[in-house]
Amino acid sequence: MDTRIGIIVRFLEDRWHSAVRVADLANHVGLGASRLEHLFKQEARISIRDYIRERRLTAAAALLAHSVERVSEISYRVGFHHPANFNHAFKKRFGVSPREYRAEVDAVRIAEDTK
Repeated sequence: MDTRIGIIVRFLEDRWHSAVRVADLANHVGLGASRLEHLFKQEARISIRDYIRERRLTAAAALLAHSVERVSEISYRVGFHHPANFNHAFKKRFGVSPREYRAEVDAVRIAEDTK
């Protein structure tokens, strides 16, 4: 993997929940924004925006499964500014709404506890 992409991946792992601009990432590694986007997609097989969205949604799924925080609080915590956008992205990624996901996880947990 290109070392600049490795730097960006490590940078994003520390800041995935924050607002991240591709131009700022590009400046961080001395590339233009479009060159970074092209190189990242070539190396990681996913766009920078999709990488960040996937990281946020994966974190949200873990929080939904292991916390009692409200869905809207989780959406803000993982970096979505609008709960409606979060709900749409979550449903597109996991096939169910965040509330349905939590209900399914809770149902599995209850079923396992009663065995």
